[in-house]
Amino acid sequence: MMNTWAITTSPDEILGIAAVAREISALVSGLNAALEQAKAIEPIWELSDQFPLVGRAVVQVPVEAEFFATFFNSSAGYRAMFRRGPLIGNATNAALVSTVRSALMLSLADTANAHVIRTGPEWIRREAISRATLVRSLDPSLAKVWYSTAEIRPKGEIRLLPTGVSDRKINVGLPHHWVEIYQDSDDCIIEVKGAFVGSCGLFQIKDPELRARTLSSKGEA
Repeated sequence: MMNTWAITTSPDEILGIAAVAREISALVSGLNAALEQAKAIEPIWELSDQFPLVGRAVVQVPVEAEFFATFFNSSAGYRAMFRRGPLIGNATNAALVSTVRSALMLSLADTANAHVIRTGPEWIRREAISRATLVRSLDPSLAKVWYSTAEIRPKGEIRLLPTGVSDRKINVGLPHHWVEIYQDSDDCIIEVKGAFVGSCGLFQIKDPELRARTLSSKGEA
């Protein structure tokens, strides 16, 4: 039987956000619980392809398979909030980033021995990066939540994960169906990628608003 979302149309603004506040709170609580259960969150610093001296924080949070499925495939999940509207989705994204940001502020030392990686991903080295810089990168309006397809292990090993794209579909109430996102229990990792920290401030290479519109129409990031 196909997964079908019965989503009530709501305005893509503050009233729409208020209408799903309980669902957003449940997602935040679930992610916060996973952060508390994690043995340790390895700080990661990803360098930009275009600007090699500039980097951003990456946070990988292992979660239970049930929460992972709810998070991505349920009508009360992350993608469903974008289905309701880009602004509702972005508000959900910001709330999730904020809980990760708060957790790192409490758990990291003033200076963290971070994994430095570049696109691939490719592990480069360990480097001392201040907690203030890592936390600054996790700006709620620019950082983005998705799932990981490459886990950075404590000793710098990189474990490639499946694409997460399944054969199952979701009827989201649009002419085209969305693909269910699925991972085995050992591969369920929610990932937050921060904004790049440059000399002129924070930025993303990909437009966050374009990302929100794509998620809203296609369920893809």
